[in-house]
Amino acid sequence: MSASRAEPRPSAGNVRPGVLQKHARSQGAGRATVPLLAGLLAAGWSMAAGAQAAAQALGPPVRLTPDAAVETPVRPRPSAPAPVVVPAYPPAVTPPPAVSPVVARPAPVVREPLGAPDPDGAGLFDGLQGLGGDPWRGIGRAELLLLIAALPVDTPSPTVKALERRLLLSAGSPAVATGEAPPPRRLGALRIEKLARLGDPAGAAELAGRLPAALAADEPAARALTDAELVRGGLDCPHALARGKSFASAYWAKLGLFCRARAGDRAGTDEALAVLRDSRRSDPFLPVAEALAGAAPPPARSLSLQADADGLALLLAAMRIARIGVPPDRLPLESLPALAAIATNPATDPTTRAAAGERAAAALFLDARQLQDLYAQVPAVGDELLRVRDIARRDRGARTRALVHQAMAAAMDGRRRVALAALAVELVDPRLRAGPVGGAAAGLLDGVSPTGDAAALSPAAARLYYAQGRLDQARRWHDLALRSGRSADTAWLWPLAAVATGQSRDPAALTAWLDEALRGADTPARNRVAGQLALLQATGVAIPDEAWMTATDGAGPPSGSEAGVDPALWQRLGDAAAGGRIGETVAVALILLGEAGPATLPPVVTARVAANLKAVGLEPDARALVREAMAAIAGPATSTTE
Repeated sequence: MSASRAEPRPSAGNVRPGVLQKHARSQGAGRATVPLLAGLLAAGWSMAAGAQAAAQALGPPVRLTPDAAVETPVRPRPSAPAPVVVPAYPPAVTPPPAVSPVVARPAPVVREPLGAPDPDGAGLFDGLQGLGGDPWRGIGRAELLLLIAALPVDTPSPTVKALERRLLLSAGSPAVATGEAPPPRRLGALRIEKLARLGDPAGAAELAGRLPAALAADEPAARALTDAELVRGGLDCPHALARGKSFASAYWAKLGLFCRARAGDRAGTDEALAVLRDSRRSDPFLPVAEALAGAAPPPARSLSLQADADGLALLLAAMRIARIGVPPDRLPLESLPALAAIATNPATDPTTRAAAGERAAAALFLDARQLQDLYAQVPAVGDELLRVRDIARRDRGARTRALVHQAMAAAMDGRRRVALAALAVELVDPRLRAGPVGGAAAGLLDGVSPTGDAAALSPAAARLYYAQGRLDQARRWHDLALRSGRSADTAWLWPLAAVATGQSRDPAALTAWLDEALRGADTPARNRVAGQLALLQATGVAIPDEAWMTATDGAGPPSGSEAGVDPALWQRLGDAAAGGRIGETVAVALILLGEAGPATLPPVVTARVAANLKAVGLEPDARALVREAMAAIAGPATSTTE
């Protein structure tokens, strides 16, 4: 039951067996990769013992917010615009039924002669700046291509995206077996495409510059890079058209028309449009192209904006130039980059832009400052800025957060500013505290001083700043909470501060927090505490046996069988870390975290990932992941701010 006990058996569920096959198919890895991956998963890659013990997953989500249906009666007032209803992001994770956590016996290790390293090993980061001098030691090219194709792209976790970007930009070549057939897609092309879809077109373009041949025969990667540049608004037309010159699809012809229209080349636009009329009569881009050439803009509702539509990013960029807005009921909710493009279209109404932009920012396709700019443009009706607290009881969406930001900008009274900052913090989804949505609320907190007048706000303020990694501000608010708050309101800050700063190793502090956290705790609260213990242990805090026994009513550290992960991946993570295979460890860790990210998954998953990242020398990344996860669950059993 101590930290040194054997690693729990792997579990099953959330990342289902077959997840890599799905990614291999959906991201163009080629049909030949699927049987290969199935064989690799069956083998389990089991080579060594794993890492430390992990704790059990959280129980069902605990609602800490006031009932959103409660409404304070108010006098009749001028009607406000109907809120744009956009489903929350990220969606809640529902663990699938558990399966027997048995890992297949590994296949015998076969030594094969190796040929020259893969030629696409160039990168922007070397040595300590990247993942070391030889990140892909011990893994073959065929296996690596499957891992790269399966990496997440829409995660709400800043740490996951930063670590994935570092992985993809690190220099290093995998081993290539002598006589190995060329893969369906080159490593360089996959890296470029993944960076682009991750929301880093600048990094993807710079990597493409170092691998000039990578995109020559890979249209999906070339298009992904171009789409990312269109979404960001920084498209370099000559470079984009040059990368598409070897491809014959209509996408590049439409891009040429777009570039001519953007440059004001009317003759060139008309010429390209004539070609498009003859070949693409049903393409939704055609009526928008007509508008670029001077015709009346088509009704936005007549345009297909499906998330999987061919050339959606190009269509949205053309609509932005043609000043065609997107109605709120036509948002392509499954394409977060597309929502970012819609949020930057001035022709779309401001409330819709804010709703789209907030969902895009949740997945880091917009930053906090861009989100604040969108909030500032949402129109307030009547005296809404004075009634924003009442409005928040009925609607906790993007428009309400926008009104809070505007009310804060107009407020002069210190007590009102404190109340508005508290409301802004209250309205942040716990899973989004570490990203731009939390960052926008933290921007309002920056206008409030941690003095006695703001004592009631201090625990929530400290938690948000810890989630953001802004430790100086977090410490100031934490100190205020300790000076002025009740122990029940502040004790839960200790584990968050411990993982964020790495400075708390006092057993007495652990005992004091545990006593307070477990006072009157029901089963969900105890599950949450067990998850916090697992996260603490993953960052090096010693958890004594008696702490586990107290938190779990004598059951001791759980096996993690309900963690909900692919058992083969669960095992492979420990094997890669034990073998010192840093690149493989990072890639498998990112796949285990998936699109949900550490703030949404059961803590035992994040704890295992963090422990193994720490084992290969990536302690800062491990601590940041744990900080995000802890910030989502660190809070009193009952709260008025959730």
